[in-house]
Amino acid sequence: MIHGLKVKQQSSFKRGLLLGIVTIFILMLSQAFSPSNQVGAASLGADQVTGLSTNDAQENNAPVTPDMSQKWYAGPIHTLTYQFKIPDNVKVNDGDTATVTLPAGAVFRNPQQFSLKSSNTNEDVGKFTADAKANTGQITFSNAAYWAKYDSNRGGQIQFDVTGTQNFVPSYPQDTYLAKNGWGKNESARPNGTLSQVTWQVLVNPNNHQLKNISVSDNLGNTTAQSIMNDSFKVTENDSGQTMPAKDYTLTPSASGFKLTWNGTLDKAINIMSTTKVSDDNAYSQYGSELDLPNTATINATDISKSATGTPVTTSNTKTVKLSMGNGTAHGDEPGSFKTNIAVQKNWKGVPDGVKTPDVNVKLFADGTDTGKSVTLNAANSYQSSFNGLDKFAKDGHAIQYTAQEAKVPDGYTTDPGGNPLVAPDSNGKITLTNVYQAPITTTITVQKKWENVPDGVATPAVTIKLYADGVDTGKTVTLNNENSYQAKFANLNKFSANGQPIKYTAKEASVPSGYVTDPGGNPNVAPDSNGTITFTNKYQSCYDRYTYVRVVKDWQNVPFWKCTPNVHVTLYRNGTPYRIASLNDFNCYQTTFMYLPKYDDQGNQYKYTVAENKVPRGYKTTTPGQQQPVNNTVRLVNVYQHHSHCSWWFDFNWEFNF
Repeated sequence: MIHGLKVKQQSSFKRGLLLGIVTIFILMLSQAFSPSNQVGAASLGADQVTGLSTNDAQENNAPVTPDMSQKWYAGPIHTLTYQFKIPDNVKVNDGDTATVTLPAGAVFRNPQQFSLKSSNTNEDVGKFTADAKANTGQITFSNAAYWAKYDSNRGGQIQFDVTGTQNFVPSYPQDTYLAKNGWGKNESARPNGTLSQVTWQVLVNPNNHQLKNISVSDNLGNTTAQSIMNDSFKVTENDSGQTMPAKDYTLTPSASGFKLTWNGTLDKAINIMSTTKVSDDNAYSQYGSELDLPNTATINATDISKSATGTPVTTSNTKTVKLSMGNGTAHGDEPGSFKTNIAVQKNWKGVPDGVKTPDVNVKLFADGTDTGKSVTLNAANSYQSSFNGLDKFAKDGHAIQYTAQEAKVPDGYTTDPGGNPLVAPDSNGKITLTNVYQAPITTTITVQKKWENVPDGVATPAVTIKLYADGVDTGKTVTLNNENSYQAKFANLNKFSANGQPIKYTAKEASVPSGYVTDPGGNPNVAPDSNGTITFTNKYQSCYDRYTYVRVVKDWQNVPFWKCTPNVHVTLYRNGTPYRIASLNDFNCYQTTFMYLPKYDDQGNQYKYTVAENKVPRGYKTTTPGQQQPVNNTVRLVNVYQHHSHCSWWFDFNWEFNF
């Protein structure tokens, strides 16, 4: 037994030694083939791979500036594109990396992991990766043989979704009873970077109404790609985040969502959280293609916030979560391959000093057919750009004839030669597009002032005239006064609009001078006569013409001889707005006159005056209620005494005469 034990120990020792040797060998192999130990692998700097810095991002073909990205809210999606280039003298090895930096304030919304495909051979030539909430990502290059073979005009494009970092505090209109939201769950990332779960939120009663008879249903769309996870439900109070007691509600899951009924009255906002599983057999889960996952929540309830009977409430809200991985392409030309570049430039003729030349979009054509490629020429690129990596020959072997054309000739310019033709490259492979400045056709409007009935010795005032184009204030004004004999001009006015239509100019006084009225009245917009002259006429008004009066008389009817009529107060209204007040009493015989009332406003419109009794005295009723218009400058307000019963009459009589 002892011998047998010894043999067993020796056998165990040999097996352990062999296992140790195998383990060390495997470790050596793994280190030998680890990417970090690939021969020549390095981090390529910004001078070796250009176009990946924070200032190189574009959204919708427009540069993203820090002023823009730093205002982005957390949550909403922004799709960014980077165009990178690799100079011809840079060697690319397997495992070389390049860093992509997002604009200030932007972070990756979800993890990113996608391949870079060569556009000419469809080979994998790299991979892009980034972590959620990071502000940098990394390209790891592969297939060094491709980059070595196609080592001219190398570059590529990557595109992915990001979001902002600014906190967003939602606010809801008072008639909002339900809101829906959803987002990919970053913690559920698969090995290929796609997400396997989506979190859904239903916000119920965000404005803290008092609701009863509450029924909330949630229905998934695209159920072939997502399914509810029955163990994921959680109902919480929105403000505190505390879990709501299960006795407060009944929640019933289904294959397409769930239904929740609330027990009793709900007077606070609650969240219903759930998670769906994204199936593994769709194009997104396997390849990162875009996947749309819609979800619709509906609430039926009774709002008893304002009445016991309440108001029925029914509303729905749909949220679609878009899941996608980014995408990337790369390209390069083989030395001596049949590729060509076409340079384009803009030439301006006859442009006056101080006139800013506009941006121009140039389209590329191949054998007369639009290629869909375009470049923008502007002051930033000195009106020069190029179309690179173009095939010299078609598939049938004929040489492709490239031409270019402006997408739209800028307003105020013509092409040379005219007609915006397709232009071919010169012997140096450059296309020059020429625009000739066209001085706009202009017109002049003369304005003058005429005065009527102005007494000798009265100095006429200065008047400001405003110019309108097609009824819109141009912001242009002139002042008419004694120094310019009440004449001035609006000069160098465009005769036609951008769409070629004649512009209709009119003018009006900024305000009508005090003591004058316009002819015609109301200070209208006045059009030029056949000679291009607009004449404004102001008529002088005497004091009598400028002012009016309103007399107010109180009539008492059926008042007993022993009854003392009370004081009353009346209000004068101008255009429906209280203007003056007065008291009618025994001392003024229940009459008054509002004097020196202006007849016209500063636009020459006549004021409308009315009078109303502030409060009808007790024991009387009025036959002239509300605001009364003057008749021959007089308003009569009538109060009729209301007779009381015999006892009341005797009481009033004794009271009046102290019996």
